[in-house]
Amino acid sequence: MNKKTMQNARRLFMTGISFITSNGPSGQNVMAAEWTMQISYKPMLIAVFIHEGSSTLKNIKKTKQFGVNVASEKQSTLVSIAGGYSRKEIDKLSVRNSFVVSESKKTKIPLITGCLVNAECKLFTIKKIGDHTMVVGRVTSIRYDETKKPLAYQRNRYFRIGSMIEPIRDRVAVNKNMFNFFHKQSKNKFILKCAAVLVRSKNKMLVVNSIEQNFVSIIPYTQPKRNQDYKKSLENHLQNTKLNITLEEEPRLRRLIVKNRDKIQRIDFILFEGKLKNSSGIYFWKSIKTDTLLKSLIK
Repeated sequence: MNKKTMQNARRLFMTGISFITSNGPSGQNVMAAEWTMQISYKPMLIAVFIHEGSSTLKNIKKTKQFGVNVASEKQSTLVSIAGGYSRKEIDKLSVRNSFVVSESKKTKIPLITGCLVNAECKLFTIKKIGDHTMVVGRVTSIRYDETKKPLAYQRNRYFRIGSMIEPIRDRVAVNKNMFNFFHKQSKNKFILKCAAVLVRSKNKMLVVNSIEQNFVSIIPYTQPKRNQDYKKSLENHLQNTKLNITLEEEPRLRRLIVKNRDKIQRIDFILFEGKLKNSSGIYFWKSIKTDTLLKSLIK
């Protein structure tokens, strides 16, 4: 592989920045690390990748503890200090008018004030990977400040996080009964995920009455359990409802927000086109033109 291409490509990755703090043979120290991430919920583990020979790595190997301080958008100058110098060159934490340090609760590690997150970590595991060493810490104490925003970094430049980008979803107004049906099905989940089949006949769509609410008619659909195949789950559902429908292989995704007045529910439909064979299941045909949800699903 072309070395120049690889060098240019690796600079295109965007990362956050964290201050890794430590205390040990090299004295109190802070370094800036791009490659820092949470890698487990239970237990809560944070991994950081550190270059061999650094003072921070020596401290961690000796004391088996370190701090992870996620930099906020107003700390770019501090990142330049932490990342631009070695502890062998200067005591970075003592630079005038720079770092403000607070005491830790569980360790003897300095923590940097003004950060988005401050976590104290006990060494969990350590492993050499490529030209860096992966240090994984188990969080023993953590605090955060939701008023702060993280600092982003790419190609030697710092960035602020801008306005939130809402994933593209079509908004569909539905009647109260339909909305209540979907909201009940969601069980207060942020997104209701469904597998459904579209069976068309001219300008009409095959629909069934819901078991829970007989006054709501919808296309045949089911909510697959986590890690279950959506197509197989839908086929099993159709079989149980005695609908003899064959499904096409390739599904498509429709991301909707159904709304009724000021209430909304996000729904992801994995949709399969289907063909109806002789069936003993109960169904009927509904005009697509008169149903806002059906019109949105076939776009």
